[in-house]
Amino acid sequence: MKLKKIIIIIMAMVLTSCLHVNEYEEHPNVEDPKKNENIYSEKESDSEDKDLEEDEAYTDFVQETLNQMTLEEKVAQLFVLELGSLNEGVDIVESNEKVEAFLTQYPIGGVIFFNSNILEVNQTHKLINDLQHASTIPLFVSVDEEGGRVSRIGNNENMNATQLPNMEVIGQTQNSNHAYQVGEILGKELKALGFNMNFAPVADVNTNPNNPVIGVRAFGSDEQLVGNMVSELVKGMQKEGVAGVLKHFPGHGDTATDTHLERTYVNHNLERLRKIEWHPFESGIEAGVYGIMTAHITLPNVIEDDLPATMSKELLTNHLRDELGFDGLIITDALNMKAISDHYTMGEASVKAVEAGCDILLMPIPFEEGYEGLLQAVENGVITEERIDESVKRILTVKKELDLLNTEMPATNPMDVLGQKKHQEIIENILSEIQE
Repeated sequence: MKLKKIIIIIMAMVLTSCLHVNEYEEHPNVEDPKKNENIYSEKESDSEDKDLEEDEAYTDFVQETLNQMTLEEKVAQLFVLELGSLNEGVDIVESNEKVEAFLTQYPIGGVIFFNSNILEVNQTHKLINDLQHASTIPLFVSVDEEGGRVSRIGNNENMNATQLPNMEVIGQTQNSNHAYQVGEILGKELKALGFNMNFAPVADVNTNPNNPVIGVRAFGSDEQLVGNMVSELVKGMQKEGVAGVLKHFPGHGDTATDTHLERTYVNHNLERLRKIEWHPFESGIEAGVYGIMTAHITLPNVIEDDLPATMSKELLTNHLRDELGFDGLIITDALNMKAISDHYTMGEASVKAVEAGCDILLMPIPFEEGYEGLLQAVENGVITEERIDESVKRILTVKKELDLLNTEMPATNPMDVLGQKKHQEIIENILSEIQE
């Protein structure tokens, strides 16, 4: 808990410095009229100075927090786990002493909720609140809430959430404003429960009608349409304080098999990827998306050594970071999927993913194997501590931008937000367009 207290002190100092920067801003000099001749241009300049000062203050916060962290704490921040890993492999619907002890020992970056953790509104809200209070550094609390087929909350009738269609339906309207509205609904309802990260939207272009894993989850088969929809959904959702995560880079839309079950190959070359698959990701990056999830697909015409994309520095660093200009969070798809777990230990997978450029390691099971493998790789010089610092800086930066360092849960009653009439009417209007 020492680190938690240090973070609170650093944050208080940062906020105080931000206040001092402009403590006289609201009171222009009224004694000398000449001093007010250019008051509006001066205010514009003051506003720019304020933004710069606040950016510098928050950058200082991230660096100061990083400076106080041990190597073990830094490594732990790179992991987002399913809740069973916090409780000796047994899934939970409420916190307990084992969970609290785990979060004290391992200040992980976040958690992901599944159907088994979500029973009803008050239980879900309380569990999230309890986990945040037990955590040394505020958690990313994530979920797969795409709408339609993949909806952990929307498909649970006890949650009273707005029923969203598959994104294929939204794409059929050809109206990207509808994607923005869906993003707003997702953001408002997830935020009310305490979630701050959503593994959505799907940015894959569904060019293979026989694709067993994407299909109706995608907005469509045209990259321009998908890009427009992705961009607007991200804007709508992130406006409400929930981080969007595009998936699955470098593009899972033309696969014939499922990486949950087996190794999957895509034979496209770079020219094809740049033209089709990457367009929606570029649109999402331009919209300011916080995260991009990798696919475990293998591209033999792009990647050597039969590596999955999750472990390819060529794809993640040279192309996603350097070519496409993405500086947000690169997040692995679940590392317990067969395309990974049948071929690598969790220690090997964690190390290779970080070497490739990933910032967050999702669901290595068992977690301890992934954690110890990555920690030993740093201690043995296989990965530098500076490389770990790069990812932790990105993680802390997104957390402060989402205001997660304010440890108080939103005062909003989730029941007042979930499934509210306005949200239902928006979806009904969208569906009526399809039927006309």
